[in-house]
Amino acid sequence: MVLLLLTMFSVPAFSQIRFGVKADVGLNNPSFNSDALKVENMTSYSIGPSIEALLAPLGVANFGIEASLLYNDNRMTLSQLTGGEGEKDVSNRYLMLPVNAKFKFGMGMIPLKLYAAAGPYAGYLISGDKISIPDISADIKAKEFQAGANIGVGFEILRFIQVGVNYRVQLTDNYSVDEPNWKDPLNGKSESWNLTGTIYF
Repeated sequence: MVLLLLTMFSVPAFSQIRFGVKADVGLNNPSFNSDALKVENMTSYSIGPSIEALLAPLGVANFGIEASLLYNDNRMTLSQLTGGEGEKDVSNRYLMLPVNAKFKFGMGMIPLKLYAAAGPYAGYLISGDKISIPDISADIKAKEFQAGANIGVGFEILRFIQVGVNYRVQLTDNYSVDEPNWKDPLNGKSESWNLTGTIYF
C-alpha cells in the first residue's frame, strides 16, 4: 500500500512532495463500567513516517493528500468487579494507515500556515493482550482490523513543523465478545481526540 501511494505521489501534477515523521497522543482518559467489568486509564500514542503531496498553489492556498503509516499503542487498565484478581494492564498494538485530503493556506507575510485535513483510516492488529475472564468460556480477543474516519486542523510554522488536533471516529469494535455486559465497556468509546505533531524534511 505504501509503494502504491508513493507511485501516485510521483505524478508531475504534485508540485510539492515531502516526507516526514508524524506522532500523536490521545487526549481522552475515559472510564467505563458494567455490572462485571471496569475499564479505565485508557491511553494511546502513535508514531511513524508520513508523506505530504500538494498540488500547485492557488494563490496562498494548497490542496493535496497526506498519508501516514503509524505504529499505534493502546493501553488500558481492567478490573473485574465480582470475584476479580485485581487490576490488569492491557495493551494492543496496531499498524494504522490514515489517508487524508489536505487543504493548507498561508497568512500573507507571516511565516505561518493553517491547514485542515479529513479522510479515512484503517488499522491492522500487530499484537494484543488476551483478556481472560473466568466467567466467560473464551478469552476476549482484540479484533485484527479496525477502520474509521478522522478530521483535523492545525498550523505549520517554519515551513516544516506542523502541530494540530485530530478528531477520530471509530466505525468498528475493538473487541469481539458475545455477552453485552462484557462487550459494552470495552467497545463503548467510538470517538477520540488526539494531539498531533509532524516534522517534514
